[in-house]
Amino acid sequence: METFSLFLPIILIAVVVYFIYRYYKNKKTEYVSLDDENAIALWKKARWGLYIIIPFIFIFDIINNDMTGSKPNIVPTIVNFFLTRYLIKLMSKKGVNIGYPKLAAAGVSLCIFIGQIVIGLYIGK
Repeated sequence: METFSLFLPIILIAVVVYFIYRYYKNKKTEYVSLDDENAIALWKKARWGLYIIIPFIFIFDIINNDMTGSKPNIVPTIVNFFLTRYLIKLMSKKGVNIGYPKLAAAGVSLCIFIGQIVIGLYIGK
């Protein structure tokens, strides 16, 4: 936990810089087709499900690392976030009808997390 607290300010600065970059990137106005507008609207709803579930996955990962005696590692949580984001955006661009986008994002993130646990069990042996 001590090494994680050393990197926490750097992580927070990186997150703030990322959101500032996203704000100015989204400020540009371009012509967007109707399909892209629907995909963007779907992603805006789905990202809240992802933002809600990722802290719980992060906390569970820290608890699991403390129980096993290994070093805290946040890389799997970051990979989970970006992989889930990519999959949800890909599904929305392909035209998949998602009735509950927040729940779908949380479900995809949990499936990826379970996959990470299974891969960790097999590689850890």
